[in-house]
Amino acid sequence: TFLSSVGSDCGIANVNIGPSGAEIGGAFGCEKETGGGRESGSDAWKAYMRRQTNTINYSHDLPLAQGIKFDL
Repeated sequence: TFLSSVGSDCGIANVNIGPSGAEIGGAFGCEKETGGGRESGSDAWKAYMRRQTNTINYSHDLPLAQGIKFDL
């Protein structure tokens, strides 16, 4: 059951829809076992921060990424 963006513990969640193509903007920073870790050196502080991307569409329309339209 999807609770909310606060209750979700996953990297990407699409509820009742397929991927839109916009997920490429989501950060994968090895929160669990995804990716190869984060940057080190001057950006090492970012390893202690939690990155998060949330998109919630409350409308009845489902716009596709980059304004793509299909003629059906």
